[in-house]
Amino acid sequence: MKYRGNKRSFEELRVYENNKAAMYRRDNWHCRCCNRSDTLTPHHIVFQSQGGTDDLDNLVTLCLKCHDDVHGGRIGLRYTIGNGVISQVEFVHKERWRP
Repeated sequence: MKYRGNKRSFEELRVYENNKAAMYRRDNWHCRCCNRSDTLTPHHIVFQSQGGTDDLDNLVTLCLKCHDDVHGGRIGLRYTIGNGVISQVEFVHKERWRP
């Protein structure tokens, strides 16, 4: 889906909600960075504003603190793309960050 400033059609919203539910199940209802199980939220690995999609492979479960830390630059995010799909995600705290 092309990024339109978070404006999704009804069908796009339905797909996003289904993928978000699948993401929570895949990640066992835990933050992929710190393993917390409360205050969970979806994070787009490749930001929508940079061409990222609502596809399941572009979503990862984070708690609100880790989500804020990723967006604030305190936690770095590295990922591997194989066959056009994000296959490995690694979180690195900024003091240990090496791109």
